[in-house]
Amino acid sequence: MKRAVQRRLPRFLSVQEEAQFWQTHSPLDYRGAFREEPAEPSGRLETLLAVRFDRETVALLRKVARAKGIGATTLIRLWTIERLTEALAPARRGTVRRAG
Repeated sequence: MKRAVQRRLPRFLSVQEEAQFWQTHSPLDYRGAFREEPAEPSGRLETLLAVRFDRETVALLRKVARAKGIGATTLIRLWTIERLTEALAPARRGTVRRAG
C-alpha cells in the first residue's frame, strides 16, 4: 500500500497567486495543511427558509453531503453559517469588507 505524501502549502504573495495555484491543484493533496472546524448552529432551528436550486445543483449538493455523511440541508446550513462567519469576521475587528 502506498503511503500518502504530506505536501506543504507554498506561501502566496497575493490572493491572485493563491487563486492561480488552486486552479491547478487539489486541496485533497494538502489534507495535512487544513483542519476542520465544525460550525455549530446557534440556538434552536425554528425558522424555515426555502431556497430554489436547479436539479443539477441539488444532485451535486446531495453527492457532497453523502460523502460527508450528512444530509443536504445540513450541508447547506453549515456552509451558510461558515460563510456568514467569514463575512462578519472583518466587521467584528472594526473593518468593512466589500462584497464581491
